Amino acid sequence: MNKLSVNMSGKEKLLGWIYYPVQLLILPLVLSLANVLAGSPLSESVLNFVYFATNFICVLAIFFRFLKGNSMIAAKTPVQCISYAIAGLVLNWGLSFAVQIFITAISPDFFNVNDASIGNMVQENFALTAVGTVLLVPIAEEALYRGLIFGSFYNRRPLAAYVISVSVFASVHVIGYIGMYEPLHLALCFMQYIPGAFALAWVYAKADTLWAPILMHMTINLIGVAAMR
Repeated sequence: MNKLSVNMSGKEKLLGWIYYPVQLLILPLVLSLANVLAGSPLSESVLNFVYFATNFICVLAIFFRFLKGNSMIAAKTPVQCISYAIAGLVLNWGLSFAVQIFITAISPDFFNVNDASIGNMVQENFALTAVGTVLLVPIAEEALYRGLIFGSFYNRRPLAAYVISVSVFASVHVIGYIGMYEPLHLALCFMQYIPGAFALAWVYAKADTLWAPILMHMTINLIGVAAMR
């Protein structure tokens, strides 16, 4: 097993673990409250873009040294970075196809609740939603879920790194819909995110630079948003 060359400093990890629940719970609440109190409330797509942009800026500020180090590795090994990003896409699509067969057998009318929400924003404001989900979200999420969570465990406990990062990444995409949909439906949505979460972590470990999963993540989101237009 190859260890990751660039690791977060103690300060980055501390700030990252403090910020993680903030961006997950407090930041959306503050923005939603401010939007309600505003004289002219923002639409859902604009409000989500404000969240994406704010989260992106905070992540850059916290993990600047870490992201710079990963950028230097990507610049030195661009072919390897891109090759693993492509390999990750193939792995994700293959695993997702198998999972989708299982999900369809259990629930023929299944739909992903998070994709449905994004689809509404795409119809409302395609440009802002595309910029947010294709450019801002991948960098912020990869820094948090692969850089912070996966990276905190991988060099010492690789299996734990995969299990924890995959579970957290899949959970965060469905937890906001608890109470709105049946538990089985949300469980199937959770399953649908496992292939991508695993493939992104695998790509990061193999390419040894966070930019490989970032490129992969951007591609997945670009294809998804384009299909929703």
